[in-house]
Amino acid sequence: MSRRRRAPALALAAAAAVLLVVGLTGCGHRAAAAQTPTQRFTAILGHRPTGLAATIATHGVIVVGEDPEFAPQSSVGSTGAWTGFDVDVAQQVGTLLGVDVEVRELDWARVATALKGARYDVAISSIATDPTPAKGLAFAVPYAYSAAQVLVRTGSTPITTLAGLSGKTIGVSAATTYQRFLEAASGVQVQLYTTDADAVADVGNGSLTGAMTADTTAATMRAGGAAVTAVGAGFYYQPQAFAVQPGQTDLVALLDYAVRSMQKSGALTRLSRHWYHGLDVSVRPAGVPTFSKALAMLKAGTYPTQ
Repeated sequence: MSRRRRAPALALAAAAAVLLVVGLTGCGHRAAAAQTPTQRFTAILGHRPTGLAATIATHGVIVVGEDPEFAPQSSVGSTGAWTGFDVDVAQQVGTLLGVDVEVRELDWARVATALKGARYDVAISSIATDPTPAKGLAFAVPYAYSAAQVLVRTGSTPITTLAGLSGKTIGVSAATTYQRFLEAASGVQVQLYTTDADAVADVGNGSLTGAMTADTTAATMRAGGAAVTAVGAGFYYQPQAFAVQPGQTDLVALLDYAVRSMQKSGALTRLSRHWYHGLDVSVRPAGVPTFSKALAMLKAGTYPTQ
């Protein structure tokens, strides 16, 4: 992305069980007011924080990298306010760790470099951990899962199996896992597009049989009025996790604590259903392989046809 600007800091929610907060700006108040960040981190870790976690505790602020043009995961409005699923997740992380949250613009091509250069402490931007990204990143436990579905025109026969794909022309964004999966599946004609939206538009107008995309994208487009539908658990899934610098063991442990706390409290489910129109991305799809496993199964001829 060509734009580089410092995003405004976010206000934090008042408690870990807080309801959805959208579009806040400015630094907020720490939820764990009875403890200093160092005391809070020590209580979570069982020892005083070290490394970047100690720096965050000292400053009382965790700096988060977000994509400003990735709605509904994260985006910046005309007033400069950040909103989206990942933005609200970041707010909850700050609340649980007892620190303020500052958001800065993330550049997808330079996440590892930005983390190493201390532009931000953690990237929270629905980053897939399978297939394994480039070196220079370490990850907390997954907080979301993205499943690959095929959108068809409303009223058409759903495509939910490998057999259903055979002989069909399916549109995908170029240079994606969707393209790699379909090209590995025999008997599928792959049509490349610049964006998912372009492919889905052709599905809606009847000039394309189907389009493979993320279930979150499918839910968002359906809610936006696109004449398309998608059903089924998906052809494969990709775990998504917070990314940090390698070697920051204490910071990863703190982020793991935050994710597990949000899972236990149901906060991730509530945020997901709000931003993705009823879809819960906090639960790993049952009976669906990861992308890497699905690709290996296709190449070995063991991927289920039905």
